[in-house]
Amino acid sequence: MSAGAMRAFLPTLREIEGKLTVPIQDRIRILRELEFDLEELQDRLVAQGVPPEEAQSRAVEALVPEGIALEELGELHTPLYRRITHRFSDHHLRIVERSALALVSGSVLFAETLLLTRVDLLTDPSPFLWPVLGLGAVLLSAVLARGFQLWIKGDHQVLDQGFRGILTLSVAILGWGVGGTMFDLYRLAGTLERSPELAGLLAPQWLVRDCALLSVSVLLALAGGLTWFILTQWLTLVSRAHRDVLGLSNSNENIRKR
Repeated sequence: MSAGAMRAFLPTLREIEGKLTVPIQDRIRILRELEFDLEELQDRLVAQGVPPEEAQSRAVEALVPEGIALEELGELHTPLYRRITHRFSDHHLRIVERSALALVSGSVLFAETLLLTRVDLLTDPSPFLWPVLGLGAVLLSAVLARGFQLWIKGDHQVLDQGFRGILTLSVAILGWGVGGTMFDLYRLAGTLERSPELAGLLAPQWLVRDCALLSVSVLLALAGGLTWFILTQWLTLVSRAHRDVLGLSNSNENIRKR
């Protein structure tokens, strides 16, 4: 690909990009390959004695897809999920997808409960543990939903929305765990102030109960935060590649919605 100032086919690339309906990564690859082929053909024509402007025009006429060719290109790169579900109406498809997401959330919550039961951490749980587990199930469901939209469904509108929801849930889980631990400690201190003779019984129970709460909340928050970081970095790389291939300003252009 030529340097920015020498990229004579940028207007053509931008026009084609506006007509492409393929996923963003396929779009970037197609545009890069198209520009390379256009420049190669133009250079070959110029070497044969054709004037540069005429060589550019002839390269565009020969290689740039239009009409039916663009439609066929879009169909070729349509994600498998869309090809399978194209017969369903958008309304029914949304119902199925949301039902599947609810089922996943319930399954995750059940698996979390079963795991904690097996390690004997739900014998006397903190009341704050259940909201943490519920938020953890919602967090995992949000991550799976984003992954499904991006890499299975090929719907990149989510890129314009970002991944703030995942980070917000992670912070909420951590805050709930820390806040619950402090509240339980405050309640324990009040009880021991009234009945100090119960310290030998209540203190170990509090320690086990709230260590479980804090550990689960920290692990879930770290997992969510790491996922948010990875997805954000991926989005940054894709956005930069998209801007570069179209020669757009880093500060003023975003990925177009598809």
